Amino acid sequence: MEIILMISMVIGLGSFTQGLTGFGLALVSVPLLSLFIDVKLAVPLAGILGWLVTFPIVWKMRSHIQYKTALILFIGSLPGSFIGASLLKHLPSDIILIIMGLILIISGIYSFRSKTSLFKSTSPVASAGIGFFSGALGASVGEPGPPVIAYTSMLPWTHDQTKSTLVFFFMLQMIGAIIGFWYKGLLTDDVFSYVIKAIPAFIIGMLLGMFSYQLLHKYNINYHRVIYSLLIIIGFVLITKSL
Repeated sequence: MEIILMISMVIGLGSFTQGLTGFGLALVSVPLLSLFIDVKLAVPLAGILGWLVTFPIVWKMRSHIQYKTALILFIGSLPGSFIGASLLKHLPSDIILIIMGLILIISGIYSFRSKTSLFKSTSPVASAGIGFFSGALGASVGEPGPPVIAYTSMLPWTHDQTKSTLVFFFMLQMIGAIIGFWYKGLLTDDVFSYVIKAIPAFIIGMLLGMFSYQLLHKYNINYHRVIYSLLIIIGFVLITKSL
């Protein structure tokens, strides 16, 4: 019972984060879950729930999604998952994480200081490249999100466009990840048992996160500055994890 309570609290925190920002359930949940359950349970558990949380958000924000960019990012991530993993496997994962962490910190600090968006518009070539990088990182070190989060946060999009497009991209990308979990035999009875027992906390966290996102609008809190702050925090987490 104590383990279920701890899992529920962590999943609730993770789903709140994703409901608020459009990403972060796995990023928040996996390190914490790994403190008291096997990481082979933590990763697919967070992956399944991280995928489920995307559906209500995508439906609610469907009119704001930049479908073309999201699909290019997704298509770019597919070869990245295969080709990129083989290219990156020769580098130590710690080095990859440190480089990614530094990129996120620099991107976040630059975005905080900049008065205008780094990119004036989306580029199919840049989007495909970012998608490829995302897929490669996901396949090699299990961190596909940071490149896409950094890229979309530096585009001249509204808060709703940024969040909805991120969520739609992750919804598509997680399909492949879940198929991979199944292929590797990671979708065990224990995983499904934890998923079912964590559903109440998952729903509460998601709804609170989505409600908090509406409060950002109501009180005119800058969503992009929230994202920039998280980029910097994630960057430090990745570097710390690799040391």
